[in-house]
Amino acid sequence: MPLKVVPRRDRKLNRLVKKGDTLALKKGEVLYSPGDGGNSLFLVRAGHMQLLSDPGTPRERVVGVVGPWELFGEEGLFTGASRGLEARAGEATQVTTLDGPGVNRALRTASKTYGAFLLAKEEELSLARALGGPRRQGSAAAHLGSLLLHLSRRLGRTEEKKGTIIPIRLTHMILADLTGCHRSTVTTLLNDWIYDGALRQVDGYLLIRKPKALGGS
Repeated sequence: MPLKVVPRRDRKLNRLVKKGDTLALKKGEVLYSPGDGGNSLFLVRAGHMQLLSDPGTPRERVVGVVGPWELFGEEGLFTGASRGLEARAGEATQVTTLDGPGVNRALRTASKTYGAFLLAKEEELSLARALGGPRRQGSAAAHLGSLLLHLSRRLGRTEEKKGTIIPIRLTHMILADLTGCHRSTVTTLLNDWIYDGALRQVDGYLLIRKPKALGGS
């Protein structure tokens, strides 16, 4: 889970955001590729980025998505590190470049920001463990439900009396990549949840109406 920058809490990081250069990317445009040098981090201002492993090969897979006000490109925290993934715009997207050493200092000298960063990493590991479990009967629904609830907590926007909308258009193939399920399984589960009223599709976005049906509390 990327760190979501909250300006009032993360004042030092927000000062770096205000000083950084903002880039406008078209859908499908690549910001960096595996092996590129990395001394910067990036913050999504609008739109979203996809993080991919093995880009341009038959094994290409989306392994993460990054939404508004979330940080990515954490290799930039370490001197001499190179990029391990490809960062590709999932739609028309604006990103701000942040100086890696500056972000490092901000994390080390702002206890609330550093605490939020550690919590984000803990949740990322927890989700990875949940999605990395064995594919027993019924576990595909648990994996997909966990992912959708995770994205709704991170990025969701509450629609009064309707539910929580995930403001990123997620194809069935991307959801399959992120969960390790087959695309046909994802399609079947989404259709079942829509039929049961747990989900709705609104202009291409998923609206979660009944979190408990997806495994939430």
